[in-house]
Amino acid sequence: MIRTEVRTRAQHAHAFLTAADLVIDLGHDAGIDDLGNTIGSLAVLAGIAAGDAICGAVLGERAAGQDHGDAVAMLRRTEPGKRLAPHLARLIDSKTETQYSPLLLTEARAADLLKAARRLVDGMDDVLRTLS
Repeated sequence: MIRTEVRTRAQHAHAFLTAADLVIDLGHDAGIDDLGNTIGSLAVLAGIAAGDAICGAVLGERAAGQDHGDAVAMLRRTEPGKRLAPHLARLIDSKTETQYSPLLLTEARAADLLKAARRLVDGMDDVLRTLS
């Protein structure tokens, strides 16, 4: 994974968090009835992008298969990933719940997922600062 790909995935991670914050602030006004699932989905996407950026920066590769569990295993191979991998695992475990389930995700559950995503993105920023 080359530097531009790492930078792009890092930008994606931040963009998904920014979008989640906008949904929190403006979602009801924009007619988004199901804030929980939207925020939760964006949190999942932010966490996956952050994990990709960390792995790309530290290992020079990222998991690209259909099994997102591979991304968690790969993240655990990095020093910062050992402490961040549980957050990514939690987000990936919720992917079906947030993106495919007919059940509505509560805003409290979405906030928990967003917290996990923020930890991953903060960890990613620390890694990228250290390596630059």
